[in-house]
Amino acid sequence: MKEFRKAYSDLLAEFGKPLIVYVDNLDRCSPYNAISTLEAIRLFLFLPNTAFVIAADEDMIRLAVGEYHKGSSQRHQTDYLDKLIQIPIHVPRPGTLEIRAYLIMLVALDHGVTGKPLEALRHQLELNLKMSWKEDAVAIDDLLEGKELQDVSELRSKFVVAEQLAPLLAESSNINGNPRIVKRLLNQVRIRRKTALRRGMQLDEKTITKLVIFERCLGTRATNKFYQMIDSEDGKPKILAELEADGANIDEIALPEEWKAEKNFLAKWSRLTPKFSEVDLTPALYLSKENVPMGAFGTVMSGAAQKLVMALLKQSQRISIASSKAIEDTPPDDYMPAMDALLEKLRPIGDWSKCPDGIFGARLLAEKDVRCKATFLDFMKQLPPARWMTPIIEELEGAK
Repeated sequence: MKEFRKAYSDLLAEFGKPLIVYVDNLDRCSPYNAISTLEAIRLFLFLPNTAFVIAADEDMIRLAVGEYHKGSSQRHQTDYLDKLIQIPIHVPRPGTLEIRAYLIMLVALDHGVTGKPLEALRHQLELNLKMSWKEDAVAIDDLLEGKELQDVSELRSKFVVAEQLAPLLAESSNINGNPRIVKRLLNQVRIRRKTALRRGMQLDEKTITKLVIFERCLGTRATNKFYQMIDSEDGKPKILAELEADGANIDEIALPEEWKAEKNFLAKWSRLTPKFSEVDLTPALYLSKENVPMGAFGTVMSGAAQKLVMALLKQSQRISIASSKAIEDTPPDDYMPAMDALLEKLRPIGDWSKCPDGIFGARLLAEKDVRCKATFLDFMKQLPPARWMTPIIEELEGAK
């Protein structure tokens, strides 16, 4: 190792330039590969003119440390990264302005904007974000002005939609401004639009986008209820007219039980164009069912959510101090993604005559969050009946 370090140092000295290595997506590796990579990087840390820039979800790497070093304490997991990463930089969650800029760039690319016009657009948005602490968001007409663009009116219309979507995508607890999810949403819209055109369905992109946003932001339970209403009310659920009426007060509308936890989102979503109360959603219903399997509306999980799922799956007793602490240590925004992932792990079980590990963990999470409780109860009621289920269901239904 000593000879290697000397040879490596001599080589860098001949280059006369520093070596900077960028490591991305480390949190997507298996725990073994992630920590093995960090161990290899450690060998180079004290060599001259060498630096590593590591992009990863910190919580997921700490989780990998615990998996790699079995039985390690929380202190060890924290110290491991603190000793390895000398200059930590925490990237804040994107806000409405960042998501707006990202959406506009994605829309521009999809529209066919390239070269100098695209670079000018990017530069203008980037400069606006830098000065957002004292300037308003740059207007869409200002973004379009002075650039050689094709079909400007159509592009402007797309930019307006992106501007309307930005607050919803940034604030939704099922998206949290995650750029990867935002990109997947737009890909989903594009796929459905192409499918609709090939099948002769009269569905425009705005209609598809509005439905996809509902699915993603409200989750499986609320979406399934929406589907049922579309199917039973000939494509035009009456509640949509109430939500989209001028001056509508969301608190005065009798919402389905599955929608009540997301009143603020629904109020904003109902203002998106087009008005669904004026559209026959039957084709959209069939298109959605064909393109998105039921239960596929969960989010990309953070490291904190993954850690919580692992803790809850291990719970075999009704009470668990470890699980309770794991829930308290997890941000509330991660509760629903964790519950969705937990139920996906439990769903393949074939024999429900005995209570499997993880059920009590799910019950504990259901007690903490009203949306998790509703989702877990739906799951339990669809299982083959067993005596051990009754007390859990009655307990949760009686909980306030």
